[in-house]
Amino acid sequence: MNWVILVTLTLGNPFTVFNKSFEHEDACVEYVNNPDNYDTLAIEIISVAGFNDPVIDIVCLPEYKVQKRRKG
Repeated sequence: MNWVILVTLTLGNPFTVFNKSFEHEDACVEYVNNPDNYDTLAIEIISVAGFNDPVIDIVCLPEYKVQKRRKG
């Protein structure tokens, strides 16, 4: 099962961090929580959301659940 990073914003639509997927939830959570990856995550988030839309949440979800949420 593929796990992806889902970013939820105050105003904009939720999105997944591009080019990142993980085979296991633990690997995804470890990546998100590792301070060495904060810069990369920040750049990815800013490139999509800009500076003015605050992030509400960053979670790791199975890819199929993200696709299900997008479809409604």
